[in-house]
Amino acid sequence: MKNPCVFIFSGPGGAGKTTIVNELFKRDDIRALCMKATTVTSRKRRPEEIDAKDYFFVSPEEFLYLQKRKFFLETQQVADNYYGTPKLFYTMAKKGKKHLVLCIDVKGGMYLKRNLKTARIITVFISAPSEKELYQRMKKRDEDKETITKRTALAKKELQFSKYYDYVITNKMVATAVSEAADIILAHQQL
Repeated sequence: MKNPCVFIFSGPGGAGKTTIVNELFKRDDIRALCMKATTVTSRKRRPEEIDAKDYFFVSPEEFLYLQKRKFFLETQQVADNYYGTPKLFYTMAKKGKKHLVLCIDVKGGMYLKRNLKTARIITVFISAPSEKELYQRMKKRDEDKETITKRTALAKKELQFSKYYDYVITNKMVATAVSEAADIILAHQQL
């Protein structure tokens, strides 16, 4: 691989970006080419999530401590919680000559696209088929009404950023969306 890429998958909460990225890494061809970064977050763990696999869950104080010590490539505050991508994953990907896959919010994606000059950045925006579907997906997450209201308002803002992304995938069916995402990665492996 000549020039490893950083593939940034972003989109509003409930669009399915995490599901798509997780499904991508069930494919042998993607695992051979890429590694996935695990985000650090201060938000509460959902029942189905596993610490250090889905996210690294930390307290807000721990997150701010790490941020102050420049531990992250990028950080964002989303719906009263902190999220950050550890620099370590970028370093490991470069050393391992693999592409790096990030599943991060829109602001983080735009930040890295502008500021990470040492990598080829490929941005992929994931959206739900409709606002109604997005809302239904958020309701299934076992979050309180206030959180869903905040995330819905944020989603409306985030959807406006899709025009700045290199690719847009509408996640109607997960298998189709995963196939489209894999095609994007595979198309860039030789560049």
